Amino acid sequence: KMEDTFKFCAECKKLPDALPDPKSLRRCKRCQNVYYCGAACQRANWPLHKKFCKKLKLVALDRLVEWLVFTGDIPFPTETWTKPARDVEGWEDWFSMQEQLEEKLGAVLAGRYMTLLWANAGKPRPEDGELRESVRRLVTDFHSRPLTIGLGLRLFGIDPLAKVLTVHVVGASHVETLNTRLTDYDELTRMFPGHRGVEVVMVGVDVVDGPVMRPPLAAPAPRGRVYLSSYKGLYHDFWESHVETKLAARPDLVVGFHPGFHACPDLLAGWLPTLLLLRDYCLPVLFTVYSEQELKSSLQVLVELETHIMGYAANPFASLRPEQVYSSPNKAPVYCSSYYIALLGPVASAVPAVEELEDGD
Repeated sequence: KMEDTFKFCAECKKLPDALPDPKSLRRCKRCQNVYYCGAACQRANWPLHKKFCKKLKLVALDRLVEWLVFTGDIPFPTETWTKPARDVEGWEDWFSMQEQLEEKLGAVLAGRYMTLLWANAGKPRPEDGELRESVRRLVTDFHSRPLTIGLGLRLFGIDPLAKVLTVHVVGASHVETLNTRLTDYDELTRMFPGHRGVEVVMVGVDVVDGPVMRPPLAAPAPRGRVYLSSYKGLYHDFWESHVETKLAARPDLVVGFHPGFHACPDLLAGWLPTLLLLRDYCLPVLFTVYSEQELKSSLQVLVELETHIMGYAANPFASLRPEQVYSSPNKAPVYCSSYYIALLGPVASAVPAVEELEDGD
């Protein structure tokens, strides 16, 4: 079970092997996500855990319902946007464009795989209202990456209707490529109807074999289509072997979902050649991060590298699916791509001081 990732006592931190009876570790009955070795530890931890218990319950539910992403039930079919991309300010606007939304959600709930899921989950099926909200959250999680790419194009004034575009996803891993289908970024076509063609190239050492493991295009992407391809390796190596030799197109936009270069010196050392390349070639770059604290730390690194920070803000297309913090599961959940940072070339003017940002959880 995926919940077992965090199987240790949230109060005393003991692992099952350190207990007289390893099976004595029990989950919180409310959220099913935090463990305790006994009633005393659970009582002692409740003043802290009660702040997050309700949200962590959603984490557990979404982990189960996520199976329907792999069966193809999620996301439900979508149509061409009825508003210009500039007028869609967030998920509320996006959902308002979905015709027969309640019927589509109802079809997911009534589907064979939803029934099969709860027949084998070992726990009661939640109310339909809870399941509908879970499906909605997972739909935002699925579409968050393509819509964030679309946001990046708009932020930099890059018009998909004016030319064929190439987007590089730098630092791509299993998160972006595991079970990824060739149609997974087609929401960009519905976002920009009539576009000239968009290629999205996933570049990273942890890219997973699958349908998108095909070489980048040397020719323009097919008109009106989103073409996914990938390269398994470091970005600066890809640049040298493919971009400089014209085996792949120079990117119009580079996007990094949770690059993590702020986290430790070793990670930064691995990222440094890529960050300097992006800066020195004056490539439009959009990075996303999980939290305000991560935003602050990332900005500090980028300021020290004298990168021109065009702006940073909350991402209107952040995933609404809550996720546990791996280092400390008994904390407020985080959300994928909660904030973005827009970069372009080396520093040319003063940027806001990082100290102006308040610390967050």
